[in-house]
Amino acid sequence: MVRTSKHIISQYNIYFIFLFLFALSIFFSVFYYLNGENILYADTMSRLDIARKVIDNLTPGFAQIGNVWLPLPQLLMVPFIWNNFLWHSGLAGAIMSGIAFIIGGLYIFKSVKLLTNSFISSFLSLCVYALNLNELYLQSTAMSETLFLCTLAASIYYLLAWIKTNNIMYLIPAALAVSAMTYTRYEGWSVLFAAIPMVFVVALIRNKSFLKSESSTILFTFLAITGFLAWTLYLTLIFGDPLYWVHYYATPAATGGSGNAPVYSQQKPFLAAVWQYFTACVWMIGLIPMLLAIVGTLIMIIQSIFKRSLYIFPLLLPLAIYLFMALTLQRNTPIVQPNLTIANIFSPDTSYETGFNVRYGILLLPWVAIIISYVFSTKPVRFLFYFLFCILFGIQLISYGHPSFSVLYQIPISIPPKKEADLVNFMKTHYTGGEILISAAGHEDQMFEMGFNYKTYIHEGAGKYWKESIDDPPHYATWIIFDLGQNEDAVAKYMSDPHRKAALARDFNLVFTSNKGLLKVYKIKTKPYFKVPA
Repeated sequence: MVRTSKHIISQYNIYFIFLFLFALSIFFSVFYYLNGENILYADTMSRLDIARKVIDNLTPGFAQIGNVWLPLPQLLMVPFIWNNFLWHSGLAGAIMSGIAFIIGGLYIFKSVKLLTNSFISSFLSLCVYALNLNELYLQSTAMSETLFLCTLAASIYYLLAWIKTNNIMYLIPAALAVSAMTYTRYEGWSVLFAAIPMVFVVALIRNKSFLKSESSTILFTFLAITGFLAWTLYLTLIFGDPLYWVHYYATPAATGGSGNAPVYSQQKPFLAAVWQYFTACVWMIGLIPMLLAIVGTLIMIIQSIFKRSLYIFPLLLPLAIYLFMALTLQRNTPIVQPNLTIANIFSPDTSYETGFNVRYGILLLPWVAIIISYVFSTKPVRFLFYFLFCILFGIQLISYGHPSFSVLYQIPISIPPKKEADLVNFMKTHYTGGEILISAAGHEDQMFEMGFNYKTYIHEGAGKYWKESIDDPPHYATWIIFDLGQNEDAVAKYMSDPHRKAALARDFNLVFTSNKGLLKVYKIKTKPYFKVPA
C-alpha cells in the first residue's frame, strides 16, 4: 500500500508533538528537581511512601496501597519506587506523571485534529495544556492530577472517534480510560455515571435501534465500571467498609484540621460553590484560557444545534466534574484561594496568598484546551483568531517569569514550608538503628524525609507488629514518635492512656520534644523484647 504525502506529513506531525511534549516534561521535571520543588507537597511524599510500602514494609503487599486515595497513581510508581534514589528524589513520581503528561497531550492534539482537521488549531489548543505552568509543575511530581488529566483527555478522544466513525470498538478504550479515571481520583466517578446514559442516548440517536444502543451501553458500562467495582471490593475485603473513603472525608483531617490547624467549613449556597470552583479553574488554568473556553462553548453549542452534531455530548461530559466539585464544595471538600477580583489579577503577590486545594481547578484543563478550538472554527477569519489567541495567551506566558500581574495562580509559590523539620533533623542525626513506632497517618511526610527504609517503621499498615507494639511498645520498638497535637496521630491516641504512659516512662527515655512539648521522641532503655525478622 502506497502512503500519500499527506499521510506522511500527518505522521511526522505526531512525532513533532511527541518531541515537543517530551522536551517540556524532561526540562521542567529536571528544573523542579534541581530546585528541590518537586516534593514540596506533603501529599507528594505520602504518595511516594504508599507506593514504596508495597515492596518495602514489615508486611509488604498490595494491601499497603491504602484506604482513602485511589490507587492507580501509586500502583504506576511501583516499577520505579524500588530504587532508593528514584524514591527519595521524587523522580519515581515524575516518571509516572511525565508519561501521563505526554500521553494526555497527544490525545488533546488528536481530539482537536479530529474536530478541525487543522494542525495549527490542534497545536495552539495543545499549547493551552502543555504550556500551563501549574500542569508543568504537577507533571514533575507524584501527585494524581496529571494522570487524571491524561485519562480525561483519552476518554474524550475515543468518544469523539466513536461518534465520528460509529465504530463500537472505540467504546472499549473509551471505557477503559473512564475506568482508569475512576481509579485515579473520585471526580472521575462523576464522569462514569454521566457517561453511561450519554453513550445510550448517542447510540440511540445514531442507530435508531434500542437493541444496538443497549448493546453499546452494556459494553461500555461493563468495562468503565471495573475501577469503581475493584476499589469498592478492595475496601470491603481489606477494611470491611466499602465506603471507607466517604467516612474519612467527613473527618476534620480531610478538611484541613490537624491539631490546632483550622478546619475549613464549606457550608455555602450552591451558586456560591459554583463561583468558587470557577475561581479555582481560573487560577489554575488561567483567566485568558477560561474566557476563551466560555466563548468556545457558546460557539460549539450553536454549531451543534445548526449542524445537528453529536460531538456536543462528549464535549459537555467533563462538566460533570464541575457539578461534582460544586456539590462537594458545599460540604467538606474545601478550597481556600484568593478572591477573583480585579485587584488580585493586577497584583504580583496573588500567588503568595493561601492556596489550600486550589489545584483542584486544573481538572478541567483538557476540556478547556479542546473546547478553545471552536474559537478557530470560522475558516474565513481563522488566521485572525490565531493571531489574537497568540497575543492573549502570550500575556499568560509572560506572567510566568515577570509576575507583575496574576492571570494564573502559580501553586509552587504558595506551598507552605514543611512542618516538623526539627524532628527530621533530630532523627537523621541521632538514629542508630532499630524499629520506630510511628503513625503514618500523622507523620507520612516526616517518614519520607527521614530517609530510612520503610521496614524501619512500625505503623498502622504493619499488621501484627503494629498491634503488638501498641499494646506493648518495647515488644519490637526501639524508638517511639508521637504528637499529642495531631488528631490523626494514632500512636498519640494510645499513649495518652495513663497505663501506657507509665509503661512508657518505665521502658523508654524521652530524648526529644517539639511543638510546645506535644511532639515527643522516646528511645528504649535496653533492647526490645523481640527482633523483627529481616
